Amino acid sequence: MGRSFTLTPALLALATLSAAVPVPAPGTGSVKKDTSCNSTAGISWGPCPDQFSPNVTCATYTVPLDWSNPENETIELGLVRLEARDKSNRIGNLFINPGGPGGQASSLVSSLAEAAALDPEILDRFDIIGLDPRGVGLSTPVQCDPAAYNKRITWFPKTQDEYDELVAYNKALGESCRAKTGRLIDFVDTISAVKDHEAVRKALGDEKINLVGLSYGTQLFSQYAELYPDNIRSIVLDGNLQHSQSESSNLIIESTTYELTLKQFFSWCTHATEEECPLSGQDVEAKFLSVLSKAAASPIPAPGCDDKTCRTDVTEEDIRFIAQGALISTSSWPVLAQALIEADAGNATRISQQQPLVTGDAYSDSSLLAGTAIACQDWDHASTSLSDVVNKATLGANFSPLTRGACQSYKIQTSCIGWPAPLSNPTKPVTYKGKTTILQAQSTFDPSTSYVWGLGLHAELGDDKSVLLVRNGSGHTSYLNGGETTSAINAYLLDLTLPEPGTVLDS
Repeated sequence: MGRSFTLTPALLALATLSAAVPVPAPGTGSVKKDTSCNSTAGISWGPCPDQFSPNVTCATYTVPLDWSNPENETIELGLVRLEARDKSNRIGNLFINPGGPGGQASSLVSSLAEAAALDPEILDRFDIIGLDPRGVGLSTPVQCDPAAYNKRITWFPKTQDEYDELVAYNKALGESCRAKTGRLIDFVDTISAVKDHEAVRKALGDEKINLVGLSYGTQLFSQYAELYPDNIRSIVLDGNLQHSQSESSNLIIESTTYELTLKQFFSWCTHATEEECPLSGQDVEAKFLSVLSKAAASPIPAPGCDDKTCRTDVTEEDIRFIAQGALISTSSWPVLAQALIEADAGNATRISQQQPLVTGDAYSDSSLLAGTAIACQDWDHASTSLSDVVNKATLGANFSPLTRGACQSYKIQTSCIGWPAPLSNPTKPVTYKGKTTILQAQSTFDPSTSYVWGLGLHAELGDDKSVLLVRNGSGHTSYLNGGETTSAINAYLLDLTLPEPGTVLDS
């Protein structure tokens, strides 16, 4: 399933502050009874809250809570902009979404601005826009009771009591979200977010849009392409989701791509130099299994955590879920290796820190809380009994014995049992009738969004509507990694030059 992309702090640089009209700090929005929705008005930019790069400006924009009843309640959308440096040769607005679900586009664009991480010509010729989806970040956020979210349960129940506890957890969390968030909890589906993006596109001058969707952003922007095919200049889908597979198929597809990438990590680390990987020359799979065995016998302490930002111990189940996220960027693979060394020696702090808890900060918490709320409105979750969940766990364990089916798709399907909001964006194939050719990018060993999904979405779009660009390598998404794939995507964004169908690149 999709995960959000963030830049590491090492990539961030300092810049100077610019002056403009301030906007409200994140987390202050709420659903409003307001019939004066400004969905056709312009957008005024001002300075951002202090945690953002001074190189970006911020704005808010009011849209209907319920697009089917646009004259009723409203919510605020929050967005950031990195202005084009060469305004005389400006192409237009380039919207980037990092995925998730629940990833903050505002944070990604701010990080890109600090690091100047995009190609200079992209920075020269596009206004880079980070629009936080409804429920996320600077937009009116999903808020829930931290204690309800942070309560520890098992996602792999084996007894009726464990299953009942899982369902009670989901219901309690969902009801706390409804109590703190209001009716927004029923309207955070991706179709609503698509309509929000279209409203902002119009408000920014009604130019044809340029889109880069990473991970879950591929679902957002592929569904945008389906609804608004004539409003697109360019569209890149990088790390593809296929919103049409069955629940069991998604479990097999995602858990196996996670396991395949985990084996790539084992092989890379074994054959790397000691400077590249601290487990060089060792049996890395054996080390991973040793950590799992010790955690299964007794949770491994994480003394650097305090049960406020991360848990003070990790279980075998925790490790199986956390390792998937640790494989997203190959640049973090040495950190994963060091974390395994330390956990095997009895200190799982590095592992636990990769699974943050809800702290009460509306902006940062929204990536976790909105992620659940969005997924439960976007993805089928038909399980209603212990046997249903056990059967899924058995399926995952048979096809992925190392990870035993632990993956984001599995967690979504189990965390949505008993969720109070309706499934409003059920799975179905994408139909695209636009004239703009879509560029898909897909790595062969992606721990989250499988090559299978990339091929499947390409088949739905059709050879005459999309080109699938393959990167032969590991890691989740490709555009922000640099290399040949990034260059090919930039050529498309700048000049609409597409790679030849069947192109496979090594970087």
